[in-house]
Amino acid sequence: MLVEYSVENFRSIAEQTTLSMLTSKERKKAYNLIKVEGIPDITKLLKSSIIYGANASGKTNQIRALDLIKFLVVHSKNLNKGDKLPYFPFVLSADYEGEPTSFEIDFISGRREYKYSFSYDANEIISEELSYIKRKDQKFIYKRNRGTLEPFVDEDELQGLFRHTGDNVLFLSKANNEYKPFGEVFEWFNSNLNYFGQIARIGSSITYEYMKKSPENKEKVLNLLRYADFDISDISGNEIQMDQSEIPDFILNLIEEKANRPISDGKIVRTELKTVHKRDDGKEIVTKFDEFESAGTGVFFNMLGIFLDALEDHQRILVIDEFDTRLHPDLMMYLMKMFHDENYNTMNSQLIVTTHNTRLLASDFFRREQIWFTEKNKGTKSTTLYSLFDYEDRVDRSIEKGYFTGRYGGLPDILYGRI
Repeated sequence: MLVEYSVENFRSIAEQTTLSMLTSKERKKAYNLIKVEGIPDITKLLKSSIIYGANASGKTNQIRALDLIKFLVVHSKNLNKGDKLPYFPFVLSADYEGEPTSFEIDFISGRREYKYSFSYDANEIISEELSYIKRKDQKFIYKRNRGTLEPFVDEDELQGLFRHTGDNVLFLSKANNEYKPFGEVFEWFNSNLNYFGQIARIGSSITYEYMKKSPENKEKVLNLLRYADFDISDISGNEIQMDQSEIPDFILNLIEEKANRPISDGKIVRTELKTVHKRDDGKEIVTKFDEFESAGTGVFFNMLGIFLDALEDHQRILVIDEFDTRLHPDLMMYLMKMFHDENYNTMNSQLIVTTHNTRLLASDFFRREQIWFTEKNKGTKSTTLYSLFDYEDRVDRSIEKGYFTGRYGGLPDILYGRI
């Protein structure tokens, strides 16, 4: 489970921002909370957070940081000496030129609360620390300062592994396979943390793979489509193998980028879905999904596999950009209610989304500390992040109305004038 994370000097974010899944003492809306056992000082965490803000205010950058953290932990071990790191500092101030990007993340894996942080520039890892919380005290596992490692456990073994760690490689990434105690931490980043960007760009393969696992899974997907008022009675799929030479280069680049690896065998498997609709005379009409169904239907279908996996099979932290893209507000609320229902979310998964749709605010579904805003500082042009809990001490006020009247910020500052 995610506790909180901080970002500094990354894209539009100059000064440190922190998004927290910690809860307030408010007792209402308990369906939004996860009960935590065996962790000092943390008894509950939020199931979700939603981020509002004007376009170009930094919403996407705030959550995109999680994707970069995961990428560096999982893949920096594959970098060769001299390879550049993905470094995107804040460029609108000379004070940040050449300064390190810094990330810190606090999470629970197994029965422990871990803290992991690192800073880096284009050429090297500058600092890196891993610790865990025990009886309210922070117990360090190791500290790194550029080419020097200070282990606090298994000193000889960790020093031996560090000698084979490049300047541009995270030690956690490199040592994971050789040092078993790192496995639990690495697996959290590799499997639990899931950044999807915009669901419209993901494709249907996740939901199709979920349906293939069992007839029960397929029936769940079909039932949810029926409950959401989609006129689909059945869905089937065919896996079509395509030769790499048949695919335009720009599409091939997108596929490789998504997979984080080159396509080595020259073959790509594409899933072709077909849907069944019943005509007024009872005859079944079979159509190609991507030709007959609307874009919104496709987004909702793509979302189902992601949600059902997180609710039933694995504990996930789902991070989704522009959650409202092509979805009716009622469908967004439908997915939210399903995710927050303890009868469905048996894995204690969490959800972080960005959105512009204020119907979620009008629903009075969320607690104040679940609602976040990004705003661009007029002086520094840097992203600031803050929660509704910091601004609003009344629980009976209309949040949507307060947002549109500018009470909480996070709105575009538009000037109307002659063209």
